Formats: sequence, structure tokens, C-alpha cells
Amino acid sequence: MKQKDQTFLTSFKKYFKFDTFDAIFKKEIIGGLSTFLAMAYILAVNPSIVGASPINPGDNQQFASQYQGGLFLATAIATVFASMFMGLYARVPLALAPGMGLNAFFAYTVAQQVGFDSALTITMLSGILYFFVVMSPLRTKISSIIPTNLKISIGAGIGFFIAYLGLQNSRIIIKDPSNALVSTLGDFGNPLVIVGLVVLVLALVLHYSKITGSIIISMLIGAIILIILILTKSIKGVDPNTINPVSVGYSGFSTFDDVIVAGWKGFANANMWKNPITYIGILSFFYMDFFDTTGTLIVMDKSLNLSKKDPNWMEKANLVDAVSTVVGSSIGATTVTSFVESTVGVSAGAKTGLSTIVTALCFASSIALWPVIQIFMPINVDGIQYQPITGPILVLIGTLMITQIRHFEWEIIIDIPTLFITIIMMMLTNSIAYGLSFGIITFVILNGFLGLMQYFLMHFSKNETKRKSCKKIVNSIEILTIKDEGVKVKTREFYYEGG
Repeated sequence: MKQKDQTFLTSFKKYFKFDTFDAIFKKEIIGGLSTFLAMAYILAVNPSIVGASPINPGDNQQFASQYQGGLFLATAIATVFASMFMGLYARVPLALAPGMGLNAFFAYTVAQQVGFDSALTITMLSGILYFFVVMSPLRTKISSIIPTNLKISIGAGIGFFIAYLGLQNSRIIIKDPSNALVSTLGDFGNPLVIVGLVVLVLALVLHYSKITGSIIISMLIGAIILIILILTKSIKGVDPNTINPVSVGYSGFSTFDDVIVAGWKGFANANMWKNPITYIGILSFFYMDFFDTTGTLIVMDKSLNLSKKDPNWMEKANLVDAVSTVVGSSIGATTVTSFVESTVGVSAGAKTGLSTIVTALCFASSIALWPVIQIFMPINVDGIQYQPITGPILVLIGTLMITQIRHFEWEIIIDIPTLFITIIMMMLTNSIAYGLSFGIITFVILNGFLGLMQYFLMHFSKNETKRKSCKKIVNSIEILTIKDEGVKVKTREFYYEGG
């Protein structure tokens, strides 16, 4: 019997390449648990965000929040499937779940135009597109085509959008009734707003103090305070029975059927196929998922030097990401993507896919906690929705996304308008799609014009002195790198031959 156990253990370690990665069983378990604690917030945050999706476009009465239990179950199952698949197939310590930023784009842009059902269909189509790209040589080409500054501009813009959304959802700020263009401070005498402020401060302090599980800890403390306030009836208009796990039970899971069917119903929506947002949405979901995943994979590669030990791991991880989005959207989840929070598990000692399987099992176990997790969901008081727990977490997540600005190549000053336009348009129009579109258009126009200017200077100017003078002007604003070789000129993206 002992020999059989030893043989199984040897095969187990061989499958997960324990020797190749110098992995230790105990650290794999701890790493998996650490990753779960770092990203468990998605179980509450994702249903809260997606719940803001209107069932039908323009409908201010029916929202996906009526499927809260079903959305929670879809989030959990998609996370379990994707993480288990990654652990068993790619065998790397990288967990997946419905992505932040992508879910905000889903709820506040795409669903506003085509409705909840069709938004899920669009997500599914983006996953299929991702799958075909991953299976073709296009993956590496696309990754190199998009300039770094444009990627950072879009990521940072989404970060600002999410942080602002979190402040609004927690009612820390509200729209000024006298001026629709600006926001003002919320009612700081309202206990729900105070809870939101406490959670926000805790989340920021604990995260930047590098406390493992900082997000989930701050959410738990906020939930405890909220429960006390509700039980003591300090919050008017909230029935204490709404937070009683016994009375709540698992009845919310009955809406899971509606959520599963939703994405498939969208295919029959003729109006969806006529709406331009459908095609913008497919490309945008694909774009954001592709580069979000690519960035996370690069971080993981640098952390563990994976490419030297398994040259094909990135192809496998991308395939898992694409399949998981298709499967996730088919059961009602938004775009599934690789989570950079997996680096928390890596820092705790995780090196193989075993840790990812542990993370998946933790998420599977958390489904049983639904009656308790409902305390984290939005609270409706007198027709006003408050998110005192998940709202502040969005602020922290948005802040973390904004920090990628530090990698922006500021010396290329022609890209600064792209960064500004992307951010300001997302904020003022309350739309990720508008910000993304205006940012890309700005980038193309500016760089296209200067590229043409350079081309004409280098090919059609007969005055050599003037030509050299123009080169100095172009160089002085540090936009285009020009090699003074007489016949060969290089801009950021293009090469021109001849003279």
C-alpha cells in the first residue's frame, strides 16, 4: 500500500514538474490559499458591477441585479473552471476569474446599448475571436503592433473610470443636483457612507502595508460593522432579516437558469447585429483581454523564469484564457482573464499548477458561503443603491490600474494628448468605449500626420539646408527618431527608404 502511495506521489510531482521548478508541496498549498485570499473579492464585486446592466437597453426599471444569486454562481463556476483548467493544462501558478475593467465595460457601456443578454453574447464572440487568434501566428504579431503608450493610456483610463465608479457606488461622492457636470461629497452623516469610508481607508492602508489578503480583510471588517449597524437598527430602511443566512438561504441560486440562458438568447436579437456597439464590443473585449493577459503573463514569466523551463507555457496559458471566456460567457459570466493577483501566491512559494488547483478548490468551497456573502452585495434604501463594501474596493483596484502610468514613455510627448484624451473622455462621457475610441483616433491622427510630414521632408524637399533644418525641428520636439543616414529614416513605427 505504501509503495502504491509513493508511486502516486512520484507521478503527481512528475506531472506538475516539481523537480523542474524546485517546488515544495507545502508551499504550493500556501501559495494557492494566498492567491485565493488576494482575489476572493471578485465573488462579491463582479456580481455587484454586472448587476448594474439593464436587461433591455434604455430600461431604467429592470436590471441584472435581480439575478444576483445567479451572477454569483456564474462568477464562482467560471473561476473554478478556468483556474482548474490552467492548473491541469498549462500547469502554472496563474488563477483566472472574470476581469475587473472588463466587467465595468460590460455593464456600463455594452449592456447599456444592447442589454444584458446581448452583452453576454458579445463577450462569447470575443472569446471565440481570442481563441482563433491564439491558435494562429497572429498572437505574436498583434502583441507587437500596438504601441506601449497606447496600451498604457487605455489601461490607465479604465483605472480612473473604475475608481470614480467606486466612489459613486459607495456614495462617497454624488452628482451635484445643481450642476450635472460635477460631483459633490455625499452625506457623511449616513452610516452606509461612513462604512464605505472605513473600508476604503482600511483597504488602502492594508494593501500598501503589503498585508496578504488585504482586500478580503477590509471587506470582512466592513461587513462586521455593517451587520452591527443593521442589527441595532442604526440604518433606517434595512430589514435585519435580509442579512440572516438562515432566512436568506440559497434561494437566489434559482436565477442561475436565467443567467445561463441569457447569453444564448442574444444570438437571436436582430437589433444586436445592427448595432455598431456589437462589433466595437467584440474587438474591445478581445483587445482588453488579450493585452491584460499578455501583461500578466510577462509578469509571471519574469517572476519564475517560466519560459526557460517550459517554452510553450504562454501559448497554453493564452489558450486557457480564450476557452475560459467562451465557457464563462456561456453560463453568464463576463470576460474571464488571468489575474495578476496570482503573484501573491508566487511570493508565498507557489511555482506550479498545483497551487492554481488549490485556488480553484477554495473558490468551489466558497459557493457554500453564499448566504453569508450577500452582506457584501448592494443595499437599497429608499430607492437609492449603496455599495459600502464593494464600492471602496473598486477605488483601490482602480488606483492599482492607474499606477501603470509610471511606465508611460513621457519623452515621447506626442503620446501625451492620447493619454489625456483617453482618460478625460472616459470620465466625462461615463463610457469606456468612447474614451478608448477617442484615444485611438487621437493617436492615429497625430502619429499619422507626423509620419507623413517626415516622409515628405525626406523624399520631396529639394533644399538640403531646409531639409536638415526640418530634421532638427522634428528632433527638437522628441517625437520621431530620425537616423541621419541620408537615405534611411525611422519613425516610431515606420521605415522609409530612398532619398
